[in-house]
Amino acid sequence: MSSCQSSFSTCARSEECWCSTVEFHEMERTWNIDDFSVLEQEDETISSSLFSADSNDNFKWYLDFEPECVGYSGKNTMCLYLCLSKEHSTRKRVFAKFGFSILSNDGHSENNFTVGFKYHEFNSESDVDVEGWGNFLSKDDTFKNKFLKNDTLTITFYLTFFEINDKSMPEIFSRCNIAHFQHLSKNLKSAFENRDFTDFTISVEGKEYPVHKIILASCSDYFATMFKTGMKESAENRVVITDVDEAVMDEVLRFIYTGKCENIDYLAYDLLAAADKFDIGHLKKICEDSVYKSLSVDNALNVLILADRHNANELKSKTIDFIVDESSEVMNSTSWNEIMLKHPRLLNEVKERAGSS
Repeated sequence: MSSCQSSFSTCARSEECWCSTVEFHEMERTWNIDDFSVLEQEDETISSSLFSADSNDNFKWYLDFEPECVGYSGKNTMCLYLCLSKEHSTRKRVFAKFGFSILSNDGHSENNFTVGFKYHEFNSESDVDVEGWGNFLSKDDTFKNKFLKNDTLTITFYLTFFEINDKSMPEIFSRCNIAHFQHLSKNLKSAFENRDFTDFTISVEGKEYPVHKIILASCSDYFATMFKTGMKESAENRVVITDVDEAVMDEVLRFIYTGKCENIDYLAYDLLAAADKFDIGHLKKICEDSVYKSLSVDNALNVLILADRHNANELKSKTIDFIVDESSEVMNSTSWNEIMLKHPRLLNEVKERAGSS
């Protein structure tokens, strides 16, 4: 009777907001509700098939459609709701904003319904976990002539959602004005690109970076300490960085201003070192995750040394576990003795972990 077609793309993207670890997932789906006149007579709620984003399969969604209901206006209308499946979702809490459009007989999408910038929290543990419209569209002759083609109603559904793991963050996001943060993020990106109102300069390999003290201090304890304690660099409004190269500094500043790491895949090692130097915890965590994803028998020892050198404790612990699990290959490699002899403390930590497992 009805079908949910995956005729549109899904993707994951980074929203321009302060919370750069939040991954936004977008999707579009089309639902063809066939035999509408029969549904209208039966007056029963129907549900679409389950669907999920290709980029995030933790949440399973479906639509509920009521062909006969009394809307908020008191007139005979249809009702449409987005629902999170409790039975099939593997995670509990998610924030989503969504909208619908109806395909008219001439092939154009009309009557867009959106929630605006406000995200609704879905929680699979709650008794009622739906959001939608109790006054989706009034039913009259105009509706039937304009939107029913071969007795089929075609609805296009748009969804953007994100997860929050930190227990304190859902309350923050449920209160905040997302549009404001998006606008603020765009302004910071513009300030980074145009160098408006800068009051400090960072020099790396002869390249000068005009920057803003307040923005650097808000993200980096290294710079905050420099500006607060009256160091020479603060008085001169200039600092020369000698142990970070230009490409890495570009990424560090882009992250500070926009929350994005565009080249982390091949700069993760150097960015981890820079994040540790500048005391940017958020960036450091992202780099640790990126390095861990590329962990292998061939690079495990180098990753262990990197993590130890830059106080990346979680990465270090996971790397030791990996070395223990893959001990037959790692410890029999030609580089094992050569590298570990230079790092006896790390060797002892690996042996201790192996002995306790």
